[in-house]
Amino acid sequence: MDYFIHVAILIALYTILSTSYNLLIGYTGLFSIAHAAFYGIGAYTSALLTLHFGASVPLALLGAIVVTALVGGVIGVPALRVRGDYLVIASFGFQMIVFGVMLNWLALTRGEGGLAGIPRPELFGIKIFSPAAYLPLAVVVAGICFLVTWWIARSPFGRVLRAIREDEVAAQSLGKDIVYFKIAVFALAGGLAAVAGSFYAHYVTFINPLSFTLDESIFIMAVVLVGGAGNLWGSLVGTVALVMAPEALRFLRIPDAIAAPFRQILYGLLLVLFVRFRPQGLIGEHSATRGTPKVPAGGDTKVEEGSSALGTRLPQTSGNGKPLLTLRDVTKSFGGIRALDNLSLTLEEGRITGLIGPNGAGKTTAFNLITGFLEPDAGSIMYRGRELRGAKPHEISRLGIARSFQDLRLFPRMTVLDNVVVALPGQRTERLSLIFFAAPHVVRAERENLRRAYELLAFVGLAEKAGELAEDLSYAEQKLLVLARLLATQANLLLLDEPASGLDPTSVEAIMALIRRLPDYGKTICVIEHNLDVIKGLADPVVFLNEGRTIASGAPAQIMASPHLADIYFGV
Repeated sequence: MDYFIHVAILIALYTILSTSYNLLIGYTGLFSIAHAAFYGIGAYTSALLTLHFGASVPLALLGAIVVTALVGGVIGVPALRVRGDYLVIASFGFQMIVFGVMLNWLALTRGEGGLAGIPRPELFGIKIFSPAAYLPLAVVVAGICFLVTWWIARSPFGRVLRAIREDEVAAQSLGKDIVYFKIAVFALAGGLAAVAGSFYAHYVTFINPLSFTLDESIFIMAVVLVGGAGNLWGSLVGTVALVMAPEALRFLRIPDAIAAPFRQILYGLLLVLFVRFRPQGLIGEHSATRGTPKVPAGGDTKVEEGSSALGTRLPQTSGNGKPLLTLRDVTKSFGGIRALDNLSLTLEEGRITGLIGPNGAGKTTAFNLITGFLEPDAGSIMYRGRELRGAKPHEISRLGIARSFQDLRLFPRMTVLDNVVVALPGQRTERLSLIFFAAPHVVRAERENLRRAYELLAFVGLAEKAGELAEDLSYAEQKLLVLARLLATQANLLLLDEPASGLDPTSVEAIMALIRRLPDYGKTICVIEHNLDVIKGLADPVVFLNEGRTIASGAPAQIMASPHLADIYFGV
């Protein structure tokens, strides 16, 4: 019986490890193979605090969480600049460094000899010795960690993590500080892994570096990938499957010398098979379809005048002539190619300005400079009297400038509703402190944010698609979703990069009708578009760029009637 209890305790232990690792790889898309290092740091910290400083087990657990979370936050810094294969390499290096320290810092860790005599925890003054007594504690600890992880994953913070996983550039353009979120999720994952480490150290009462090797990190990764990344229930199922399957080998009376390498072969084979035939794992991220979510109480899906989602409808429908954004002598070069050459441009408040020109004229480069994704070599970019040079993309978005992209950059594996909700500004509930210590406020704020997002989806005609994944929409619907997400930012200046490209005439007219209404709500628009009929139907004035310079501006009819400009535009 003790053997089966021991297996159950291992399942509880790996549930903590797999759900915490799922926050990294499944929810944020950060492919780290150093989770065993966090696990080991937590185990050693807790063991050392009890052995050398006489700390109680609860106090040692708290110390392990703090220390490992701090280390996780520091290790999260490289993830700000690297992703994919490079993050795997960086995390591999960290894993090997931690293992080397555990193995060679003999004065602290006693190396391969390990730390023995780690005290068992006490509960209500009773020391827990037997596995049977330890199992209820294991289940409770694992359950608490699972609930904490579930709450984080379902919170506005977790929604931003998924947005970062889908597209970091788009997340920044919506005002998300990905530096904060990446460091925070590494610290969270590390702190939760420390719980497992402390739990393990005080259960077996002996630890050495061989319990926290690269193989252990790979096993934790296998659990998540087999169970289903991005779904915490998948982590639980994967834990049960991969912990119990190798243990079944014991009943086949296979010698340990054969069983150990066979387990490694089994893990590798499972990974290959799942990556090839079922990459979503046993339980995919969206296995439990939610359908169309219900409109929150008090949430009207119609956008009326004065709607909180679009802002107050203004009495006038034309611009007031005041400059909102001004570019003066802006220059940008890429090597020997000058994309912008002393470009000067003014966008007037409340107007729709068209930006046209041949391919390579510098139109998208201008948008990238305005929104902080590129830094100008020279010149000034002023928005409402503030210099934008040097500001980060998320800071510029928070000032009131939002942009779309030629390639849409939606969050395809998120629902239509979540694509819009994540763009709403000023969501203090995305901060971890509020998630944990102001849960009722988080719930109320989320209800209001859902209502506002529904209003915007209704405005563009996508309210009935709210529960579908963005990747399942038609191309025309995805274009409408881009507009809804842009409006959710509540930005005053909207930069639209080819909003009608690739659409049929009916869809083009529909999206043009929506854009025409936006100045009525105080929006200033700058639109890049190669379809001159769209420019003619939307913009006044039109600015013509060529070779990174403004060569003409004026009414659409005036610009398009010029034979010289037509020759440049069509490359004659």
